[in-house]
Amino acid sequence: MPSVCTLVVTYNRSKHLQKALEGILNQKQKVEGVLIFNNDATDNTEEDLIRLGYIDPSIKDIQQKKIYQTKKNGVTFYYYRSDQNLGGAGGFSEGIRLISELNYDYVWVMDDDVFPEADCLEEILKQMELHGTLVGIPNRTDENFDDVPCVEFDFEDYHKFWTEMRKKRARNPLAKDAIKVKDMPFEGPVIEMGLLREVGVPDSSFFIEYDDSDFAQRLQQYSEIIFATNAQLHRQLAVKADPTVEQEAKPYTWRNYYKIRNNIIFDKRYGKNWKVRQLSPVILVSHHLAMSFRQHHLKENFPIIMKGFWDGIFKKMGKRVDPNY
Repeated sequence: MPSVCTLVVTYNRSKHLQKALEGILNQKQKVEGVLIFNNDATDNTEEDLIRLGYIDPSIKDIQQKKIYQTKKNGVTFYYYRSDQNLGGAGGFSEGIRLISELNYDYVWVMDDDVFPEADCLEEILKQMELHGTLVGIPNRTDENFDDVPCVEFDFEDYHKFWTEMRKKRARNPLAKDAIKVKDMPFEGPVIEMGLLREVGVPDSSFFIEYDDSDFAQRLQQYSEIIFATNAQLHRQLAVKADPTVEQEAKPYTWRNYYKIRNNIIFDKRYGKNWKVRQLSPVILVSHHLAMSFRQHHLKENFPIIMKGFWDGIFKKMGKRVDPNY
């Protein structure tokens, strides 16, 4: 049986992290290791992990940027606390760097707010073997979320200024047990360790948003990605919107800055022609300005939109706007 180590990146979601860990430990295909990457949480995450035995309670002074190892129910738990919040991209980048130094056959990557069903890992590995791929991802469809996998990416049409417009989606219901896809989130992908070491770490300079899609493009230089339809993983925080209730448009936040900037960076990095790389960003920012005007939020949104635009154009990446969690 192949050995699997799970990477869980967490920040201020202790309750959800505990449920995620329960799901990981309840797998039919047993995991041998779990690396918990604490992205400098400010809640009681560390105390709860000690209380539950995921961190050895005999350790009296837990230091930052140091791996601690604990055995629990036959599973090796590795705990690492960052000295700062690196954002989602930074957390996965550093976490994957750390886990790639361990001796396992596969890495199972996930955020702290998911919950895998008991046969999730088993089904992903099964489909990876059947289709000869080194990357597999679960299906996140349930009563609160519809997972519609991306089967094609159009990097040639400059009119598709928003990344979601570039994605061709599979049609639901999904009749096949597995589908080859072109994109993936960091919510349950399984990656063969040799491939992970070959590709390297995700680009931490995205800070948040697009780091997973960028990593998916890099992985596909070596292997296709298989979507395992019957491998279910739930998103604990997902809430399906009521289509009968009109959603009120709100002013942009720090997250919108990263979405705009990283959308532009993504197009510049993977666009197949100069129009995608140069014109799509202009159309994108024009769309956001026009939409903000119609929604009566232009005054509040304008600085965020323009900073995202210029930072994207000049490829100024990293943490350039402080999050307000």
